[in-house]
Amino acid sequence: MTGREPPYRPQSVHFVDQLSLTAARSSVSASRHFLRLALAKWQAAAVEDDVLLIASELVTNAVTVTGELAESPTWAELEGLGLVHVRLVGLRDSVVVEVWDVSDEPPVLEHADDDAEGGRGLFLVQRLASRWGSYRTAGGKVVWAELAARPPLPRRQASERSVARPVVRPDVAFLRRVLLGLDSAL
Repeated sequence: MTGREPPYRPQSVHFVDQLSLTAARSSVSASRHFLRLALAKWQAAAVEDDVLLIASELVTNAVTVTGELAESPTWAELEGLGLVHVRLVGLRDSVVVEVWDVSDEPPVLEHADDDAEGGRGLFLVQRLASRWGSYRTAGGKVVWAELAARPPLPRRQASERSVARPVVRPDVAFLRRVLLGLDSAL
């Protein structure tokens, strides 16, 4: 399922939590910790195992297509700082995991040979999610997977309510300036 819009209407969103990460191997683990905390906060721990497994696959793919940051990057490599974004969206009866990367290419289910070490991630996503797909954004795409949550998720109070918006690529030039010490805004 590829399109231009998220798989939900903004007015149906109960909660949203989002994390931006550098494209590094550690992003998969960091995203899992983030999602575990968010699911506990929103009383959706019943879907934790499946959400974490799906997120691991989607973040791994996002890091791969974005280009992995070296463990000890040079200053020149920081110029090409690549980011991935992970978002958890809670709806009444489901949660949606969204992962943004810089590639415009939609995800493709490919058949992996029996002795291949990889290539089965999207089959796993397809099997665990009630539905999944992607949509394009400025500067990349979001791959998403929706999982049913029983019982219905609690709704936040009106004063706490977040509005879900498509992931927007951060100002990478600004982040580079901060990392290089040229801007002290953070």
